[in-house]
Amino acid sequence: MTDQGSGSTAPAINSDAKPRPFRSKYQNLIDMGYSLTVNQDESLAVVEAPGPSFESFDVYGNCKIWSIMRLMGACRYFAYHYPLDRTGHSFMDYGQMTDGMFTFMASSQFEIEKSMYDRHVSKWPVKVNVQLGYIGKSSTNSVSSLIVPSTGETLVRNVNQIVAIDKETRKPTPFPSWWKEKHGDKAVRKEPLIIQKLSRPDDAHTYSVRVSWSETDMYNHVNWASYVVYSIDALHHGIKEGVLRGTNKEVVKNGIQKMQMAYFGECVEGDQLTVYFWEMGDQPRTVYFSIERDGTSVFQNTLTYYQ
Repeated sequence: MTDQGSGSTAPAINSDAKPRPFRSKYQNLIDMGYSLTVNQDESLAVVEAPGPSFESFDVYGNCKIWSIMRLMGACRYFAYHYPLDRTGHSFMDYGQMTDGMFTFMASSQFEIEKSMYDRHVSKWPVKVNVQLGYIGKSSTNSVSSLIVPSTGETLVRNVNQIVAIDKETRKPTPFPSWWKEKHGDKAVRKEPLIIQKLSRPDDAHTYSVRVSWSETDMYNHVNWASYVVYSIDALHHGIKEGVLRGTNKEVVKNGIQKMQMAYFGECVEGDQLTVYFWEMGDQPRTVYFSIERDGTSVFQNTLTYYQ
C-alpha cells in the first residue's frame, strides 16, 4: 500500500524489532486489518482502518461522536507507535521522543462534514491522515483527517493538543531539542489549539455521574472519549426533561457539526461528577458543558449540531 505520492509501507513486525510500549495494543490493530504508510520525509502517516463497527451507530443511524474519536484515536496511536524498521523507529520518532514521559490531552477539536452522517457515503474501509500540527516548549498538536479512500473526500478533521508531563514531578516537561530541530519544519498549523475556558452560568442544568471502571483508560484515568459520553448523556437527559430551548431530538438527528473540548484534570473510578450544561440564546443548536468534581471543572465541551 502507498499513500498519495511517493512513500513506503511499514514492514511487518519481526522478532528482531526493538520492544516498544503497548506492543500488544498495536498488534491487536494489525490483527484487525490496520496498516500504515509513511511518506519519504515522515511528514505524513496514512493509516488504513476497517471503519466504524455496528456498535458505532446510534438510534438515528448516525455514527456516534465518541466512536469517531476512538477510531481516529486508534489510527493516531497506530501511526505514532508502529515500528517502521528493525530498530523500533516510529513515525517522526514519536516513540523515542515520549520515552520517559507521560502525555496528556489538553484540548481537542472535531469538525465533521455532513457526509459523515450520509449512509450512501461508504465508510468501510477508511483512511486517516496524521500530520504534525505544532510544536511548543512542552506541548504539541497533531492534525488528523478521516478520509474515504475511493473518493478522497474528507469526512472528519481533528486537532489534538497534548502536554508532556514528567513522570516524577508530574509537571510539564520540555520536549527534547533534537526532536524539535528534526521535525519542527513539518508542522502544518504553526500554532497551538487554544480553547477558551467557559464561564458556567448559575442557572446551568445538572446531571450526575459516577465514574465506572469501563470508562477508564490504560492510565486508570477517565478515557478522553468518556467525558463526551457524559456530555451527550446529559444533553439527552435535558431533552427528555424539556429544559433545553434550542436543542431537541430533531436537532440531534442532524448530527454534530463541530465539537471543542478542554481537559483540566484527571478523574478515576468511583469519582462523583456533576455535568453542568446550558445554552445561549444567540447560538441555536449549540450546547455547553462543564464537568466538575468537588466544585472544580475537569473538562469542558461545546457541541454544535447541524441545522
